[in-house]
Amino acid sequence: MKKLLYSLAALVLSTCVSCTRDQALQTEVRDYADSTAHSYLTMHTELPVPANAAARQIRQSLIDVMDEQLSQIAPGEQQRYFPRFEGNPEDTDALMTYYKDQTLAQIGKLSQEDADERERYIREDPDLSDEEKAQILADAPAWGYDFKLEKTADTLGYAVFLSQNYVYSGGAHGGVTGAGHLTFDKKSGQLVKSLLDPACTAQIQPLLVKGLLQYYADCGVKLSEEELREQLQIEGDQIPLPAWTPYPTAEGLTFVYQQYEIASYADGMPAFVLSLDELEPFLTPEARKLLKR
Repeated sequence: MKKLLYSLAALVLSTCVSCTRDQALQTEVRDYADSTAHSYLTMHTELPVPANAAARQIRQSLIDVMDEQLSQIAPGEQQRYFPRFEGNPEDTDALMTYYKDQTLAQIGKLSQEDADERERYIREDPDLSDEEKAQILADAPAWGYDFKLEKTADTLGYAVFLSQNYVYSGGAHGGVTGAGHLTFDKKSGQLVKSLLDPACTAQIQPLLVKGLLQYYADCGVKLSEEELREQLQIEGDQIPLPAWTPYPTAEGLTFVYQQYEIASYADGMPAFVLSLDELEPFLTPEARKLLKR
């Protein structure tokens, strides 16, 4: 009898594991690294295998994000530097080769123009010796673009992908760009654009303060609420919700602020987790359905 029960338990466990695997969003990864005379490009891209309608929808949304990020090169730019891929979006190799080649060509062109201008400026400086000019030019840093689009969570109800890049185009330092964490409903394939009611900013202030105080404490800086508000670089007294949509984890919703969004560059990217119980009054109907609240 015990042997039979053990066999049945093993069968149930095996079936559950199989179901979990079957329900996971299958993906394919492509990695590229290349360089030009004055720039480098790395790309780590993970896209869903188009096995069904929902997976195709998620894949297309992620391709849209990739196209927007790469075709503009730098954050805040409105112009496109090259056209959208017009081939078969399900041909991953052709898709990724196109964006890799186009991005590398454009960043190579822009970095070469920058290098040429820098060299003219240095060569014309009468206060520098030939040796100093040569050293300055030799030490000039290359432009860089590290592109990342990868799955970070996959549950029965939703999948989360992270769009986060590092871009350096001269100057004191580079910056983090991207669309942040993107949460998709696995049943419909739709991007969940808002998990929190955007009208809740005033009511949620105590929780934002709590989270930010915890972020700084984790960084070794203990602040009072008054000191926190002096530390932040915001207009008025109200802390805004982050531009990147908070995303779900096993602990709750994770909030991430980008560089310079509410604090100085030296403060990094303030991030913290608030539990779903705390956020219950502020969840959108879409979030309640997705998170089963």
